Amino acid sequence: MDAKRLTWPEKRFHRAAPLSAAALLAILLTGCGGGAGGADGLALPATNSPSGSTPLPPSSGTPTPAPTLTFSANPVTVAAGANTTLSWSTTDATACTASGGWIGSKTTAGSQQVGALSVPTTFSLSCQGAGGSVSRSVAVNVTAAGSVSVSGAVDSSLIARDGVNMVYIFSGSVTPHDISGASGDPVATALVTQDSGACTWHYATGSLPSGTYTVAFTNQAAADNPTQTNALTFVGTAMVNVTASGAIKDFGANRVLHVGPGRAYQTVSAASQAAQDGDVIEIDAGTYNDDISVWRQNSITLRGVGGYAHLNATKQIPYTAGSDQQNGMGIWVTKGNNITVENIEFSGASVPDQNGAGIRAEGNNLTICHSYFHDNENGLLGGAYGTMLIEYSEFNHNGLGEYGRTHNIYVDDGDTLIFRDNYSHRAYIGHNLKTRAKQNYILYNRIMDEMDGQSSYDIDIPNGGLTYIIGNLIQQGPNTDNSTIVAYGAEGLLSGRTHDLYVVNNTIVNDNGSGTFLDVASGTAFAKIINNIFAGGGTALRGPGTKTTNLETTGPGLVAIDSYDYHLTAASPARDAGTAPGIGDGYDLTPLRQYVWDANSEVRPSDGKLDIGAYEYAP
Repeated sequence: MDAKRLTWPEKRFHRAAPLSAAALLAILLTGCGGGAGGADGLALPATNSPSGSTPLPPSSGTPTPAPTLTFSANPVTVAAGANTTLSWSTTDATACTASGGWIGSKTTAGSQQVGALSVPTTFSLSCQGAGGSVSRSVAVNVTAAGSVSVSGAVDSSLIARDGVNMVYIFSGSVTPHDISGASGDPVATALVTQDSGACTWHYATGSLPSGTYTVAFTNQAAADNPTQTNALTFVGTAMVNVTASGAIKDFGANRVLHVGPGRAYQTVSAASQAAQDGDVIEIDAGTYNDDISVWRQNSITLRGVGGYAHLNATKQIPYTAGSDQQNGMGIWVTKGNNITVENIEFSGASVPDQNGAGIRAEGNNLTICHSYFHDNENGLLGGAYGTMLIEYSEFNHNGLGEYGRTHNIYVDDGDTLIFRDNYSHRAYIGHNLKTRAKQNYILYNRIMDEMDGQSSYDIDIPNGGLTYIIGNLIQQGPNTDNSTIVAYGAEGLLSGRTHDLYVVNNTIVNDNGSGTFLDVASGTAFAKIINNIFAGGGTALRGPGTKTTNLETTGPGLVAIDSYDYHLTAASPARDAGTAPGIGDGYDLTPLRQYVWDANSEVRPSDGKLDIGAYEYAP
């Protein structure tokens, strides 16, 4: 059963022009963890993958979420011989075990001073709760003896996702300018990179002599031509005194509204009425029942603090003309452009026409980071005008309607969708991911029915378009509502698009026993199917396409296929059997990362011989 086309109550928006190739590349490369200066930030350990001991979600009702674990207020770089204090907090956790730089057990929240460090050290915690387990680690980098550096955090509201974000360091007290500008060349620059699995950003320079420096951040570094003077805008310029222990300079948000008990705004909806363009709205962790909002502002950041801010709808959201809290569409409706959503949980959204959503997206350029959508009629519903970026997020058991019009994610006709490092599972009747965008980058996700999901397609690209499906774990369950796993062009290929499809290094498992792994519509210009594992019964490809070095088998040699651990065993026939996938429409098809439980990814190992599937074998 498939979804009918989205009908919009109102359609008063203008489409943003598609991003340039350079801008899109910047978005795709940003947020993959790590970066210059060793600012690795919060990285999930490579061993933190699904296993048989990881409990599955309950089959009905509201799932018990896995605990969350957050390191906070941590330096990413310290001088050799200096002490540092690390702090952490959890939700829904009952016990934590330390490893790496710590030894023994830790409480579920607290801080601890660690001794003087002489080498980079990683501190890790694994916490267990009723809904599962979670692990996080923080890497503290150490400057060489006798050298110092400048490091710090940059608030995500200042980041240009389609640009290059850098900190410039100038000697002395100056008015910052660009490279070869009036203030002289910077003595150092540091790329600002996103922390792995998180929505936070950090930078760190290399060694600097002790002294006074001017530190300035710009998100316009891509426009800095070293051979000429450029007019760049710098934010948060400050003078710092660098000593033997280094210096920390953070760049904070311009204006912050605080929401929560005892805060200036008790409800999210009250803050939505007071917010202005460019604001950051920080919402204390906790549950906000029937707190419905429409966001009309541009360039705002909506952020849960101290854990998920849970927006929970306990009753239907009706429609009343002119009422934001009775908008008839969703818990949040984003009408403004360039909105970012971080660390927010949405549940229970329903409306009279059964097309309600956790977020109903109507503006241009929406970013969703580390958020959780579950038990709504739709998790996310709306357009990808400009670029819609979804990362490090979970979509679970959305689709409460009766007619197959509800999905975990439904992206309507728009420009570009980037869907990476996410976990989408257990959709009911609708699809785990449906997108009508003209360009789709579906990278390093876990997309599954699991044992009790009843989705139609795992991935549905109903109108075609330039689409990359690379490095994903995809599974069709025994209770599926449609025996096709991935569908391309099922509702007709729209004119004016590039209908090229690249399906590269995915691991696709069919636990339904029959059906079609990949259904490609007649008329597709080009379909390259390379280095995929097709495990289980069924037809690998129906329709046009070129298949190269795929593994079609009922014995793929996976670690624990029944509990969804799709890492390769030493005896897997997928080992060293892949082919270099090359370039597709100007995009490097080589799988650079691999999925990490949950809703994260890591650098894919390389020994010069590419394995088939989403994982590279590691002993």
